[in-house]
Amino acid sequence: MESSHTLLTALLLGLHLFLILIVTARAKVPAIIVFGDSSVDAGNNNQVPTIARSNFRPYGRDFYGGKPTGRFCNGRLATDFISEAFGLRPFVPAYLDPAYSISDFCCGSNFCFCWNWV
Repeated sequence: MESSHTLLTALLLGLHLFLILIVTARAKVPAIIVFGDSSVDAGNNNQVPTIARSNFRPYGRDFYGGKPTGRFCNGRLATDFISEAFGLRPFVPAYLDPAYSISDFCCGSNFCFCWNWV
């Protein structure tokens, strides 16, 4: 019982420190660059030859405009919430998405893929 209480206290303290870091670093973070796999893929898979896609419903139903973007979730990803917490745009665009140009990546970009190639 004592160890679970200590663990909970440590987790709450860590969360509190993380929130303080976000508030103080908000003006100091110029961009969010994301590398990873399908858990944070913002739609790069839509532009590569793969069977792992999420550019159809129900994916994206809670995203802006309710359209599928290639994210493997209903709406925004954890990286999108982090971007917004740092005072940047509310989502990090996929690098391979043709809807964005180089000027759209000044606040960050998402380079993630799901590695299930055909």
